[in-house]
Amino acid sequence: MNKNILIAVSGLTPQIISETLYSLAVKKKIHIDEIVVITTSRGRDVILGMDTEYNEKRKYPALKKELFRLCKKYNIKMPNFSEKNIFVANEQSVELYDIRNDKHNILFPNKVCEIIKEKTKDKNTILHCTISGGRKTMSVDLAFALSLFGRMDDKLYHVLVDESLEFSKFFPETPAEEKKIEIAEIPYVKLRTLLGDLTSNKIFTKMSYIDLVKYTQQQLKIKSSDILYVYSRLKKISFGSNEPMKLEPKKFDLYYYLINIKREGKTSESIYKLAEKFYGKSTKTDIILQYRNKINKIISAAVNDIEIEHIFMISGPNELREKYMYGIIADLDKFKIID
Repeated sequence: MNKNILIAVSGLTPQIISETLYSLAVKKKIHIDEIVVITTSRGRDVILGMDTEYNEKRKYPALKKELFRLCKKYNIKMPNFSEKNIFVANEQSVELYDIRNDKHNILFPNKVCEIIKEKTKDKNTILHCTISGGRKTMSVDLAFALSLFGRMDDKLYHVLVDESLEFSKFFPETPAEEKKIEIAEIPYVKLRTLLGDLTSNKIFTKMSYIDLVKYTQQQLKIKSSDILYVYSRLKKISFGSNEPMKLEPKKFDLYYYLINIKREGKTSESIYKLAEKFYGKSTKTDIILQYRNKINKIISAAVNDIEIEHIFMISGPNELREKYMYGIIADLDKFKIID
């Protein structure tokens, strides 16, 4: 049986958490087993009823107390929720108090991605994420994290509350108030499969928020980039509308061979086999390496885009993570062979 987890970002208005629980458990009849909140240190204090301004002066009760009242009124089981379910972004043990500058806007999304990554490891969970709480940047962080790591059944929601209920109550308590709260499911682009396949799920699960943003942008650019034209008779290559560049015959033949082995389902070839094939001796690996460097310089000049040129170059053991192996990363559909 799947475990339903409500995940919320929260600032100084924890009401959105109880309002989302009401919307899911009462309106949508979804049993929520656990609540997870990602917030700042002050947001945590407000949730726990420890903030002077909000809990004492503004009379905000502790969130857990209101969750108990909600569950009792509507006869639903209380989800698992304690201080251990509240996560605060931090750096070197210093907790984030608020989100106000560029540095904060790196720390908080990193924490959000960390939590979403962790919670999506369990195949028996379904995440129900609400973007209605906290600062707008916090909502963007959660939506983006779910786009990166969300699975087919994970959901994204926005709860709409009438102004008359905002800040005054933690959930509707009368039939009239019940009509003033709505929940909308928001479709989102699921990139997990794409990015997981591209990184073999190894690097992907360890990357920070900023790294993931850069990597995702790079992959989208690669997918939408022009193709490399390969002129087999003329021994030339050109990228998109760029000017063609000529390769010396043996260099071209080596590059052309590495493209063609992809048609056979191979991604790379041993440097010893390459030396044997093109120079008759498996010990002539130094020539292969020299040619590789010269070919890659021409590829770089032909593509003229530092962000994507590497996929068309001849990659070696460091990039392919295979000892002695050399090949081209780009998929076959990124090449157009012209006889």
